Amino acid sequence: MATWKSAAYDGRYLQLDISESVNVVGNSSTLSWTLTSTGGASTYYTIDTTTVTINGTTVYSKERTYWDDRVFPAKKGSVSGTITVAHNSNGSKTIAVGFSTRVYIYGPQEYGGSMTLTTIDRSAPTVTFSTSNVTANGFKISATSSATADIWQYSTNGGSSWTQFSTTASTSASVTLSSLSPNTSYTVRVRARRQYNHVYGTSGSSTVKTLGGAVVNSVNTVTADNATVSITINVTVYEASYTNSLVLKNGSTTILTISGLSWSKGTANRTVTLTSAQRTTLLNAMASIKSFTGTFAVSSYSGSTQIGSTSSKTATVLTTATNSAPTISGFTYADSYTTTKNLTGNDQLFVQDYSTLKVTPGTATAKNGASISNYTASCNGLSASNSTGAAITVGKIAKSGSVTVTLSVTDSRGYTAETSQTVTVIPYTKPKISSITLRRTNDIEAEMQLKFSGSISAVTVDGTQKNSVVYVRYRYKKTSESSYGSYTSIYSGTTKSGTSFSYSNLELCSLDANSSYDLHLQIQDKLYSLSSLDLYFTVPQGTPLIALRKKKVGINTPNPQATLDVDGSIHMNGVNVHGKMGRVDGSTTDLNNVKTPGYYFAYSASTEKHFPTTTIGMLEVFLPESYFIQQRYTVYDGSRMYIRGNYGGTWSSWHTVSLTKVT
Repeated sequence: MATWKSAAYDGRYLQLDISESVNVVGNSSTLSWTLTSTGGASTYYTIDTTTVTINGTTVYSKERTYWDDRVFPAKKGSVSGTITVAHNSNGSKTIAVGFSTRVYIYGPQEYGGSMTLTTIDRSAPTVTFSTSNVTANGFKISATSSATADIWQYSTNGGSSWTQFSTTASTSASVTLSSLSPNTSYTVRVRARRQYNHVYGTSGSSTVKTLGGAVVNSVNTVTADNATVSITINVTVYEASYTNSLVLKNGSTTILTISGLSWSKGTANRTVTLTSAQRTTLLNAMASIKSFTGTFAVSSYSGSTQIGSTSSKTATVLTTATNSAPTISGFTYADSYTTTKNLTGNDQLFVQDYSTLKVTPGTATAKNGASISNYTASCNGLSASNSTGAAITVGKIAKSGSVTVTLSVTDSRGYTAETSQTVTVIPYTKPKISSITLRRTNDIEAEMQLKFSGSISAVTVDGTQKNSVVYVRYRYKKTSESSYGSYTSIYSGTTKSGTSFSYSNLELCSLDANSSYDLHLQIQDKLYSLSSLDLYFTVPQGTPLIALRKKKVGINTPNPQATLDVDGSIHMNGVNVHGKMGRVDGSTTDLNNVKTPGYYFAYSASTEKHFPTTTIGMLEVFLPESYFIQQRYTVYDGSRMYIRGNYGGTWSSWHTVSLTKVT
């Protein structure tokens, strides 16, 4: 108890008494206070304003009370009450007590002070635990407390949530968990409430992992075409009594399932060796691929019940060219073109650019579940393929000499094998002409002259030259006609020596001198039309320099149409003689550029093109000297004439000459 007394006047004073009742569980105290007015000779005394404040709370307040009011506190007596005060978290508490009053005299005085309350024991119990009996679905928790506890709880997530497992007041408790997930780590904590003060004590944490299925840590690369195929897989096993199943997938496709695998507890490399049938199954699944990224999934079972979840890792599953590439026994080849075979007499020899190479594959063998998908023969940049293994026509070989022919086979995985042979290609070009002359006698007569010389390619087999000229012939037609006549052979008149040939005939044939002719000369060797040399010529009509006709003379024209008919320009004293030169078009022809003497018909006119008018007419150009040009333009109806000159390179303006109409 604590007591505070005011100063006395004539024996009268006020007294404040406070007693404490402790609530350990609530960590608080209930304070009972009593304010007493006592002493003095009289029953009534004037008392100034009186206030009682406990821990900041005003529990009593009374304005100044006069003696003749005859009420407390002027009157003797007492008042009382209670107030509950919460202690600090450690159980301690000191409060301030305010007590102000004064007897008779004006102006209250403060008589209060502080009060230290009873310290409440707020210490938490020390809680510890251990785990045991770990199974796939749970484990046992055994907990102890340093003080009697009446509530026990556990957490499997580090204290984020709690589950109560006992309300029996004791210093120990236990619980067995049985519905947890296999192969899962749990962060376990235990807390207990001290019965005395209801304060919880919480243990430290411990990670406990339930037993579960095997966990795959890594898988080594698997070589599927080894003679013995092994899968090396690093696995952590939590329970040796479980059996395990290994599934190999390519994407979503399951390739192999291997069951009944028993492994010792712990982390180690486990080797799974495939049976012959399993190896075949795997290779057949890889018939069209060299490798894939496989998913290796392990599931653990207790009897037929799967424990935990499936664990998997990926690794490369591959085949190798060493073990799986196909083989090819070889191939045969031949010239399949009859004409060139007839020339050489040997289908194992080839004529450059003309023989046709045909390759017949030998036996190709695929391995380890694959199949042959392609046969390709190639030579000198040419290639041809098929998927059946039938004979392959490669084509004509453009290179001469020793040429390599290669046959490659490809299997369904993309592995290849190839073999090569060297073939002999005899150099060859079509017949050549080194010089030729084809003309009319004197360039104007009907009689034709032909001279030429040339050579053919030697095709030598075993020292014997097999090639020769077989056709030399010509045919012709008038240029105006569409079809040639029949061939005329000149083979017998052709001189042949080895691979050279020549021909000369100044009286080949007669072609009308008044007509133009097209002549086709053809020379063939033993490849006949394959390599025929075809030359085409146009023989113009015979045109005499001067043609004398009855009462007419033609120059450069065989059929003069006037007494003197000249085909071409006429010059006199070095200057073009005035004559019709053609037409000028005002939309395209600029008269500044028309400087050749003569007269022109202007069928359109434009001042933008330096015409003097837009009226059609006739333009005359005169060139008396090389540095002086004169143009004269007369409109079509003869009503106007325009004249201008160019002296030294500059054109003058046009000058108009008006003409008077004659009636």
